[in-house]
Amino acid sequence: MSIQKQSLPFCGLNLKMYSTGKQAPAFEYQASSTKAKFQCSLTKKLYDLTEINQWINSPEVQRYVQAGYVLKWGSKIQQGKASQYSNGMELAITCYMVKPYNQSGYANNKPQQQYYQQANQGYHLTDDKLPESPRQEIDWAKESPTDFNPDQYERELG
Repeated sequence: MSIQKQSLPFCGLNLKMYSTGKQAPAFEYQASSTKAKFQCSLTKKLYDLTEINQWINSPEVQRYVQAGYVLKWGSKIQQGKASQYSNGMELAITCYMVKPYNQSGYANNKPQQQYYQQANQGYHLTDDKLPESPRQEIDWAKESPTDFNPDQYERELG
């Protein structure tokens, strides 16, 4: 018996910017920062740019985070309603959730929290001994900068 995974519907925030009728290097699309809002594709609720964190923490989006999805940005140009002020072209900017991709296809091996924990653990990228206390720092600073021996350095490298 095979178990079929239930696919989640598209989840994203959409923002529409409207054509200015100008060509680059001038701005070709614009939206007012006081009027433009991102719209959730699931709930149709509107969010300011400063409220994206609230959207990510909402229960609907947390289902995707817990399933291992990650955020991705995209945009597309589409034809909207033309008016006397605009040719109707719109730039739709979307912040959406996708499954991470690896060489063998889409994978969901680790929950997203594990990636964040690994990033926070840090790495030891050097074998240099740095001072651990103020006293050691003073002693370390007293060492002569001319202690470097290029011949010994080349021998160590081989």
